[in-house]
Amino acid sequence: MKKQTFSIALILSLLSITCTKYDNKSTTSQALSTTPVKTTASLLATALTTPFTTAYVEVNSNSFHNPGCFTYGSPAKQVFGFAVIFAANINADANGNAVLYFNPQVQSTLNSGNIAYLKSLGIKVLLTVLGNHENAGWGCFTTYAQADSFAVQCAKAVTQYGLDGIDIDDEYSTCTTNTSSLVIALSALRAELGTSKYITKALFNDTQYFSATYNGKKAGDILDYGWEMSYGNTNYSGRLQPYVSAGMAKSKLGIGIDIGGTDEATAAKFVKNNGYAAVMVYNVSTTSQTNLSKVTNTLFGKATNVTANCLQ
Repeated sequence: MKKQTFSIALILSLLSITCTKYDNKSTTSQALSTTPVKTTASLLATALTTPFTTAYVEVNSNSFHNPGCFTYGSPAKQVFGFAVIFAANINADANGNAVLYFNPQVQSTLNSGNIAYLKSLGIKVLLTVLGNHENAGWGCFTTYAQADSFAVQCAKAVTQYGLDGIDIDDEYSTCTTNTSSLVIALSALRAELGTSKYITKALFNDTQYFSATYNGKKAGDILDYGWEMSYGNTNYSGRLQPYVSAGMAKSKLGIGIDIGGTDEATAAKFVKNNGYAAVMVYNVSTTSQTNLSKVTNTLFGKATNVTANCLQ
């Protein structure tokens, strides 16, 4: 995940806290088949009570069990509304088609009981799908058929592993991007997932993609939520207002913070006082309690607690 930049000096200062600290590329990754999956659910994905928090977990280095260990208040309530597996990848096959790949750590997480565990606590579980330094990505689709072929694979993963939806992170692709690709991909993904699953996006310097339309809809109409990820930039209004201006409701938008690298309380206060949806926390680990307390004290008036013998 990238940082918003205003000067070369700021770029250099932020390199050490970039969200994609680990390359998810793996020569032993597993691809899903492209057997079509159509979802015809009539139910709508439930909007979370705002403000809420979202946990990104870099599963190359941290257990996906841990988001369920953090609570606040008495009786205890879960700190996180969403927990996000970071990250699966978009790779390109020999014919240049987009394929969904999992590195060993992601595959292990998907095969583990942690998804069911978090869902049993009421936490929604998403899978981030990220570019992987190849000629494929969310900004690379030129036709609906291309996008739908990849959306079928994402829908298959959601069904197979009991996920609640897909999170989009459009980085690291080497293709020539086009401004219509995102809304085409979102349209295909929504058609395959149906309306009962969530589609979210990590936002960064991408408002140019929010003006394109497909079948009368823009990206902001299709997305359930988006979290802006310019972690080093404390101009929170400047980070989110472009998306509001592009048509996304405040109730769909959140501020992303790199835990331990941001003034968590100030970010949470901005969200709460300005009617935004969420604080997205990257990268939740066994040592996150103190920093999470700054968020929960601000949003909910309660410190973060840790369930005994829970953290892994």
